[in-house]
Amino acid sequence: MNVKTEKIKPLLSKVHTIVKQQKEIEVVKGENFNIFSILKMEAKENATHSAFLGELLNPKGTHSKGDAFLKLFLETVNYSSKVKEAKDEKKQLMIKSASVKLEHDLGGIVKESKTGGRIDIYIGDDKGNTISIENKIYAKDQEAQVERYCNHNTKKNTVYYLTLKGKDASEKSRGKLVEGKDYYSISYKNDIVNWLEHCLKEAADHPILRESIKQYLILIKKLTNQLNNHTMTKEVKAIIMENYAEAKVIEGNVWKVELQTTKHFLDEVKLAIELQLKNGWTIEVSDNLNASWTGMSISHSTWNGAIVKLEGASKVPWSNSNYGIHADNKVINSSSITNNCSEIEVLQHGFKSSDYWPYYKTILWLSKDENRLKLFDVKERKHLVEVVGNKLIALAKACEIPLSKSTKVV
Repeated sequence: MNVKTEKIKPLLSKVHTIVKQQKEIEVVKGENFNIFSILKMEAKENATHSAFLGELLNPKGTHSKGDAFLKLFLETVNYSSKVKEAKDEKKQLMIKSASVKLEHDLGGIVKESKTGGRIDIYIGDDKGNTISIENKIYAKDQEAQVERYCNHNTKKNTVYYLTLKGKDASEKSRGKLVEGKDYYSISYKNDIVNWLEHCLKEAADHPILRESIKQYLILIKKLTNQLNNHTMTKEVKAIIMENYAEAKVIEGNVWKVELQTTKHFLDEVKLAIELQLKNGWTIEVSDNLNASWTGMSISHSTWNGAIVKLEGASKVPWSNSNYGIHADNKVINSSSITNNCSEIEVLQHGFKSSDYWPYYKTILWLSKDENRLKLFDVKERKHLVEVVGNKLIALAKACEIPLSKSTKVV
């Protein structure tokens, strides 16, 4: 595409002006004040999202609206039609006797039978019909997770896989199950937003309930990049239509700039770490951050292959990233790591485990545009380098002796 580069800068300038005006409008409308954001509860899947959704869905919830919100939800996700398509009317939820449980326990996970686990939002009736909702904001899929939930109460259970933008479950989670047949993908961006807007109308005569739903709706629109008003959208569209060739050039290069800037950020983190960790330490940043499960690693000459790692889930520039102790359990005896590291103070707060991570937790939230934007602000990036670098240094130092005692699988 032959495009004159001198036309791109004025185009960006026009859009910048519109974005600036939008931010001023957000201030006037009060959309920047959000109780969930203030309390840093935006990304907490169970404590925030499952709890709020579950309370609205619960006919016996404190909203005092009975089954009104549950009915609206079932209508929004076309529940009845999906049951009809499955040709199994017997598993139609009886709304009058419906109840809601959060983190419903199916028992211990059994890999062989692909059963067990905890269902985020579980709706059931007195006939044994159930709806299972797996709620994913930023967490990674677990092994056979959707399969395990589909194997529960198989003849009377309908499974929904809820994500921010409606993406399908990974093959790791769904196995050979088919989306739209064995389970259904729904999104916060469309389904939950539409449902909440209907709930707002239903709650019109209850001011506190109405405003609480409105606050949560603003949060969801923020997480799914939908806070832009219609006027702004119309203006940006008009500019793109007038400058389509230039807009396509910008579009095709945005991801490259994000990739380059993220690499620069991790290189800065590496330099900060190298000032603290010297003899015996090796710090590396992946050359290609556009590859999945890459990032940066810290290793010590005595660790037998275990590393402290920061890794994208799945790509650092556009997803959330975890950090912690990384070790393939087929190579290194994971119990030797957990036994030797169990007393480390930093690992006592919010770390989880998996086959490749004896300990891990989220350290970067670059799946959100507003957080990725911080990498382009010198002051913000400097602060982020300090925060991330300090966490990695603290963990590496704390693990220096314990990880030297880790053993390889015989």
